[in-house]
Amino acid sequence: MLLILGTKRLFELHRTRSMAQTKLHTIDRQPDLKWLDSQYNIRSYLPEYPKVFAQWQDASRYARFDLDGYWNLFFGESEAETVDVIPGKAGKPLLIFIHGGYWRSLDKYDFTFLARAYVERGYSVALLNHGLLPRVTIEDTVRQTLRGIEWLYRQSERFGYDKNQMIACGHSSGAHLAVMSALAFWPLWAEDLPQDLIKSVVAVSGIYDLSPLVHTPFIQQDLRLNQKRTRMVSPALMPKPIIPIHLAFGTEETDAFKEQSAYLACHWNLNSPLQTQANHLSIVNQIADPASELFKLIQNQLLLPSH
Repeated sequence: MLLILGTKRLFELHRTRSMAQTKLHTIDRQPDLKWLDSQYNIRSYLPEYPKVFAQWQDASRYARFDLDGYWNLFFGESEAETVDVIPGKAGKPLLIFIHGGYWRSLDKYDFTFLARAYVERGYSVALLNHGLLPRVTIEDTVRQTLRGIEWLYRQSERFGYDKNQMIACGHSSGAHLAVMSALAFWPLWAEDLPQDLIKSVVAVSGIYDLSPLVHTPFIQQDLRLNQKRTRMVSPALMPKPIIPIHLAFGTEETDAFKEQSAYLACHWNLNSPLQTQANHLSIVNQIADPASELFKLIQNQLLLPSH
C-alpha cells in the first residue's frame, strides 16, 4: 500500500501491530491517559526545561557570532521553511540537524551551538526548520523536511559540501522526521534524485510509533491525529529503509521513550540503540560534545566513504 502525500507517492506502508495495540491501556481497555501524560509530557517530568532551553539559546547566540554561516535561507512554500547552512571544508560531508519540540515548538536558532564541533572538523552543518503544529499537520512537517533536504542536495555547489554524503540527525520529533526522510521514495519526489539521497540517519530519543500520542492529553489537540493517519506517519509501522539507521536514547528517559527506540530496533533488526547517561533534554548536549559516544557515532557516519 502506498501513502499519498499531496500528489507524491512517497512511503510504503507496512501493516503491523503498533505499540498502542499492545500496551498503554487500563484493564477495561481504555487508554491510560494519566500514564501516557507521565511518559510523553517531557516538560512535566523535567521542570528544569526553561533553564535548559535558555542555555541552548545563549550558546547558540554566541556560536552565530563565531561561525561563518548563511542564516535563515528560504527553501519552501511557506515562511517557516528555512535553513541555516554553516559550510565546512570543500568536498566534505554535510550533517543535517532537525530539531525537536513535538513538531510544535522550538527553532533551529536554538541549536546553532551543535554545529561548532563539526565545523571545526571540516564538516558542513545545516539546521532545518519546518512549520509548527497546529498551524500545519504532521504530514506537512514531513513534506517540508523533504523539501529542505532536496534543496540542500541541489545547493551543494553553492556551499561546497559533498551532496553524495549527506547525513541526517534529529532529536525527539526531529528524530521522527529524520527517519521519515530515510523512508522517502526520493525518485518519486523528483526523478533525478537518488534513492539513497540521505546516506545515514542518527535518530536521538525519537518517537517512531505515533499511535500512543492519539490519546495523550497534553499533545492531542495540536496533533489532531487518528489511528488511520497515525499509520501513515509512523516509521515503526513501515518497512526498513535501505540506508543505515542508528538509534540513541538516554538512560534517564521515561520507559515509553526507551521503548520507542527498542521497538523500532527490533522491528527493523537494527543494531542495539546507543544508551547514554542523559535525560530527554541533556542528551542534546552530547550531540555537540566530541568526548561523547553519541558525537563519535555521528562522526563515524560522516567518515563513511561517499558513493
